[in-house]
Amino acid sequence: MIDALPPTCFKAIVEQLNVPVLVFADRQIVYKNQAADRLFTRLRARYGVEPSVILRDQLAGFDAVPVIGASPVVALLTTGRGEPLHVHIVPLEDGRRAVTIRELGIDFDAFRRRYRLSAREAQVAELVLQGFRNRDIAAALGITSATAKKHLSRIFEKVGVESRVQLANRLA
Repeated sequence: MIDALPPTCFKAIVEQLNVPVLVFADRQIVYKNQAADRLFTRLRARYGVEPSVILRDQLAGFDAVPVIGASPVVALLTTGRGEPLHVHIVPLEDGRRAVTIRELGIDFDAFRRRYRLSAREAQVAELVLQGFRNRDIAAALGITSATAKKHLSRIFEKVGVESRVQLANRLA
């Protein structure tokens, strides 16, 4: 059924997905959608790692997997801080591999859009989920504790919660 779609239509669909999708040929990225670009940017900034290198290393372990008709390979990678990444590798024709990556846990971009949080409010919400207190948030973001508290108040209002625990439950 997918074969019936013109390539431009298929590419347009994949670009709209919030799931990072990449295609590798000979362990080199030949296609990456916008969600993959956003994930790579976030992983570089947060962990100081180059995701393409990690994925190439991971793919090297699956060279023995037959190309077409083989079952997808699922792997669980972890970042430097131990956060899990779910990697799904699907063999394609000509030795290519389609790869999707998912961060297990909250999709903060989706959460931010849903509740119309500013970029800074989304950062604060993420730090709250990680157990940061206001003074820790302030230090991490280079703001005052009062500013962190103000952001948190706005987050509570937008999300419709009254406490950090309720916010964490809403995020989960």
